[in-house]
Amino acid sequence: RAPLPVVVVLVTCDPPGDRLDEVLRAIGSQDYPNLAVLVVDAGTADVTERVRAVLLEATVHRVPGAGGFGAAANTVLDIVAGAAYYVFAHDDAAPEPGAVRALVAAAERWQADIVGPKLVDWDDPRRFAQFGMTVDRVGVALPYVQRGELDQGQHDGLRDVFAVPGGFTLVRADRFAEIGGFDEEITFLGDDLSLAWRARVAGARVVVTAAARVRHAEAFAARPGGDDAVRLAARHRVRVLLTALLIVCISVG
Repeated sequence: RAPLPVVVVLVTCDPPGDRLDEVLRAIGSQDYPNLAVLVVDAGTADVTERVRAVLLEATVHRVPGAGGFGAAANTVLDIVAGAAYYVFAHDDAAPEPGAVRALVAAAERWQADIVGPKLVDWDDPRRFAQFGMTVDRVGVALPYVQRGELDQGQHDGLRDVFAVPGGFTLVRADRFAEIGGFDEEITFLGDDLSLAWRARVAGARVVVTAAARVRHAEAFAARPGGDDAVRLAARHRVRVLLTALLIVCISVG
C-alpha cells in the first residue's frame, strides 16, 4: 500500500548558531517517501529564510510568543489535514537517516499511538541521552537508561514504556486530536509526560524503537534556569497527575 502521510512538526525558538541548519539537513535526509515538514517558528527572529535555504519544500508558520512548545505544536491541528502521523521535533534534535521510517514501522507493527526513538548525545552519539521512561507513584519521571551511558545495544530489546521523552516523537494524528494535543498550560518540562499519560488513559500504546536514532542537545529543557526550572517541573508534575486523575474520574463516572 502507499506510504502513510507523515508531517514533521519542527518547533523552533531562536536556536543559536548553525544548529537549526544541521537539524533541517537531517530531516531533509530522511528516506520516508510521504513526508512533509511544517516549521512552527515561536521565536522573536523570523527563521523563514534560514529554513528555505536548507529545506526549500518546508512550510513555515510563525507564532511568535506562543507560550511554550505545546502551544506552538498544537497549531498543526488547525493548519494540517490528512496526516496519519505527526512527528513532533525540537530544534535541537537531528534524526539519523531512516529514523522516520523506523518510527512509522514500529507504530504499524505494534499498533502504537506514540513511538519514541533512541535519543543519543548531540556531541557523542555513542552515548545515551534518553530512551523511554516510567513514573513513580507521585508522578516523578524515571528514565530507563542512565544519561551518558555507553550504548552497546544493551537496551535494544526495550519496547513498551510509560512515556517517551520529547525531542523527536511520532504520534498518531487521530489520537493526538482525540486528546486535544499538548496541554498548553505546560510550557516546558513535562509536556512529553503529559501527552503520553493522557494518551494512555485514552487507551493508547506507547513504545520506543532502537531502530530510530536521534541526536539530541536537550536545549529546550535547559532554557528555564536554575531554581525556576525546579519549580516549573514540580508545578507541571502536579498538573499532569491531577489532569490524568480527572480524565479517569470523568470516564468512570
